[in-house]
Parts: sequence; structure tokens; C-alpha cells
Amino acid sequence: MQIKAGDGVVEATIQQQYETLVAQLNQAMLVTKHDRVPLLRRIMAHLGQPDRYFHVSHLAGTNGKGSTGAMLASVLQAQGYRVGRFSSPAINDEREQLQLNGHWISPADFIDSYHEIVPVLTNMGLKVADISIFEWYFLIGMVWFRNQKVDWAMVEAGLGGQYDATNALAGPQLTIFTKIALDHQKILGSTITAIAHNKSKIIKPKTQVVTLADQNPSALTVLQAEAERQGVPLIQAQQLQLTVEQATIDGSIIDATSDLFAWQKLQLGLVGQYQVQNLGLVLTAVAVLRQQRVTISDDAVRTGLRQVTLPGRLTVLQKHPVILADGAHNPDGMQALVKSVQALLPQRRLIWVVGVLRDKDYQTMLATLLPAATVLITNTPANPQRALPATQLAQTATALASPNKPVVLVAADIQAALKLAQEKATIDSVIIVTGSFYVMRELQQQGWQVLPNDH
Repeated sequence: MQIKAGDGVVEATIQQQYETLVAQLNQAMLVTKHDRVPLLRRIMAHLGQPDRYFHVSHLAGTNGKGSTGAMLASVLQAQGYRVGRFSSPAINDEREQLQLNGHWISPADFIDSYHEIVPVLTNMGLKVADISIFEWYFLIGMVWFRNQKVDWAMVEAGLGGQYDATNALAGPQLTIFTKIALDHQKILGSTITAIAHNKSKIIKPKTQVVTLADQNPSALTVLQAEAERQGVPLIQAQQLQLTVEQATIDGSIIDATSDLFAWQKLQLGLVGQYQVQNLGLVLTAVAVLRQQRVTISDDAVRTGLRQVTLPGRLTVLQKHPVILADGAHNPDGMQALVKSVQALLPQRRLIWVVGVLRDKDYQTMLATLLPAATVLITNTPANPQRALPATQLAQTATALASPNKPVVLVAADIQAALKLAQEKATIDSVIIVTGSFYVMRELQQQGWQVLPNDH
């Protein structure tokens, strides 16, 4: 079904059709069902294996997938490739999950791709409702990428790896593992080893595996064993040295050397100490791709890294007073955020605006955050099923905090929390909004510029 938007009325109709379609999709999270990946592989085969039409980099890990995928995509795009990205979660609009050279899939292309898939499901004896919304976005993304003739696709695993929809990919050229840490323990397992085991199952024959130079040792052991089982190399940068020459809330200048590369004065558009670790992984991936005879010039690397943007990762919302937004939503992410803010903005009064989901390890997140806080303002994210009430988060914070530090306040919602934060701010204050990507979504909906302007 081809839809052409000729005027505002037609455009509105397309948008309405898109919204109606998405609302009708099965909203269940089926990633824990062990039979899903074989089913999705059958669907992909019946669709003509769309992922065979472009090169794929498959990313898994607890933290850093979005940043790593964005950097590598930006480098490849600077080289002139057409680059697709499948990532999650979305901040404000689900279409953010599917991008081509930084532009979201249009409602019309989404509808067209959907209607290309439905007859295939029907022929297989399947109904639309048999596929979950995340699985739909994955399938639509693969068909859209094929139809758009992308050269490369950065595909991020959603949850874990073994039972994730993206594990239906046939043969990624590169498999990238970012930092593996504790998160989603009820689904993935209670230890780093268990979580790494789940994620490692995306490794397939004929790929090349790349991971952090300082990957968690327990996770690394699991990844090495699975790579060996699949008969593929696992590559890390050796003797890696990353030297930050300059770091501000607008970006960093970094020297990076290892056995695989030597870069001087790279300008990185992303902010935060944790992005330096991700940068080392991206440079390793670039080195491996060059070994595979993929054309990537030095200029493309420098341009891509300088121009890269990523919403909701230490995003500067305002400079007077400074307001930062970061979607840190687990202990490892929160630790990285606190370290980055303290390094970037030393000796500043930090006012934290925090909303979390009840199924996260918010006690550990608070224990990391509280020593770095002058004021903590809690709010309830707009997610009725999973949100932790602001009062409960405040009570937990008060119980964990040192006497009289920080001041713990409760706000009804993000708007009230930010208003209160700005009232409490002094000339040397920094306001950091964090705790969940749902909080990032609320910021965007309230008019704060978390996302770029051109969408």
C-alpha cells in the first residue's frame, strides 16, 4: 500500500493511520518466551531474509549500546554509507527506534512495511496479534532497511540476547558487546555470568566479535567461551590508553592508542567519562572493519565522532542554570553518570531530579547518587504499571542519606520537580534529571529539547 502525502489533510490522515496501527499491535513483552526466536527466524526466511541485503553490526550489552551504535553509525555515515539504526527505548515517539542516516522512519514507510509483512504472516498461518510490538519494529526495520537499500545497519538487542527478537538476524558481519553489568536480573539472571551467558548467545558463526578492553572479567570469560564454541575471533584492544585532553559539557578531546589504532586529538560530540570507554570500543570496531577491507577514512572517523549526537545521554537542556538530562536507569549507569558529572563540573552544588521504575535496583542507584547530591527531588514517572511513587523513593533516600544531606523533597511530576529545582538553584548549581528513559520522554513532552529539532 503506497501512501503519498500531498497536503496537510493527507499527512494528518497518514499520522492517524500510523497511530491507530501501533495502538492495535500486541503490547506484550514476549522476550522471556523461549520459542520466539525460532518463530522470528522462520518469518525472516519467508520475508526473503531482508537482513542479507546489507551489512549488519549486532550490539548487545547492559549499558552503552545506544552510544556505541550512534558513534559507529555516524562514522559510517560520514564515509558516505547509507546507515540504518534499530535501537530502543524511544524517548518520545516510537519511530525513533528506526532511523536511516539519522532520520526516523516516516509514518507512511512504517505503514507500507507493515502491509508488506502481513500477507507473509497470513501465509504462515499467523495473525498480527501473534507478534509483539518490539518484534514488529524489528521486522519492519529489516524490511524498511532492505527497501531503502541501506549499506549498513546497527541493530541493538533489546533485552538480553538469546531470546531477543534481534537474535533472528542471520549473519552479522560484526557482533559488538558493550559493558555487561547487573540489570533485569529477574529475567536475565542474578549474576554477571548469567547475564553474559544470555547476551553471548547472539554470537554466530562467521561473525567477528568485538568487546571492551576492560569488559567485566566474569562476562569476558563467558564471551570468550561462546566465541570459541562458534569458531570466531573475539577481539579487544590491547594496551589501550585513552587520554582526555579536554572535557566540557559540550564534548571532549581525546587521544586514543592501542595495538590496533593510534589517534590524536579526536573530538567527541558526546559528553561523559563513560563515553570515553565506549569510544575505545568504537575505535576497535573501526579497526576490525578496516581489516575486513571496509573503506573508512581517517576523515570519516574524525567527522563522525565530532558530529555524533544521542538524546538523553548527558544532554544539555539549559546553561543558566545548567540543566542536564541522562537516562541512567540502573546502578552501573548511575555510577557512570555521577562520576561524569563530578569530573565535568567539580565543586558545584548538584540538584538531582530523579524518577525511577519500581522494578529497578533504585536502592543501589540512590546509594551512588546521594553522596553527590545537595538536593534530591523525587518524582513519579508517567508509567502507571511500573513507576515507583515519588514518596516511596523519597522515603528510601531519606533512610539511606547521611543526616541533613542531601535535602530530600517530593514533587508530583517532572514539571513540578523542575520548577522546584530551579527555585532551589543558586549561581553554582547544576540540575541533573535522571532515573529512567520515561523521565526523558516526559521532559520532551513538556517542551524541553531532549531530541534534535529536525524530527
